[in-house]
Amino acid sequence: MTWQPIETAPKMRTILLFAVTEVNDVSGAAVNWKMHTGWFHLGFDTQASRDEGWSPWTWNGDQLRAYDTQPTHWMPLPEPPA
Repeated sequence: MTWQPIETAPKMRTILLFAVTEVNDVSGAAVNWKMHTGWFHLGFDTQASRDEGWSPWTWNGDQLRAYDTQPTHWMPLPEPPA
């Protein structure tokens, strides 16, 4: 499993591992990042929701607003511990 660009994430309510990265403008290196579970919420993928300032992404159980930092990468959840 490797990190993939958020544009390739499944557009369904599948729980995924998300990451947000901030990149240094000079070096191109990731300077800040965090990860959590989330999913794409089809109910917020409408023009009406966008007009109200909602993002279709759910992060840590909370629906993101358009002004929130959006996920940049995703990967499937790993297998749970045995």
